[in-house]
Amino acid sequence: MKKAFILACLPALVLLSGCAGGPSLELPGLGLKDTEEEKITRLLNDVHRAMQTRKLNQVMAHVSPDYLDQEGRDYEGIRAYLDEIMKNYRAITIRRSVPTVIVEGDRARALEAFGTRAEPDNDRTPPLNIQGQVSVFLVREAGKWKIVEWGAIS
Repeated sequence: MKKAFILACLPALVLLSGCAGGPSLELPGLGLKDTEEEKITRLLNDVHRAMQTRKLNQVMAHVSPDYLDQEGRDYEGIRAYLDEIMKNYRAITIRRSVPTVIVEGDRARALEAFGTRAEPDNDRTPPLNIQGQVSVFLVREAGKWKIVEWGAIS
């Protein structure tokens, strides 16, 4: 009975493993393994959750020490920028589309639409209500994907 239940659930687990934010599934002997696109999507989902829960170190764990964006922010610059946002806004809500991920060897690009609302933590800071599209560039460093640039595309 128990074995039949487990076998009946297996197809659902396989389907969930391909969904954004779904569980990672590697079954020994069956060759089911996450694609690079799925790994990057999971990384971006983790960054999204960390931003909403204001966990700076969790976000920065996915950022390369070689980070550099169009605004001239390096690793320490993006850390300071995100820290300032997290200090000034108590409630951050981000809605995103499922990213389109393009992998070329050890480099990747993810494109996604987003909407961000944030309530200020003080009277000096205006509320945020931003919508647009973002391009995230990543490189594989020591076998792990890391963000090297975030940039708005519209």
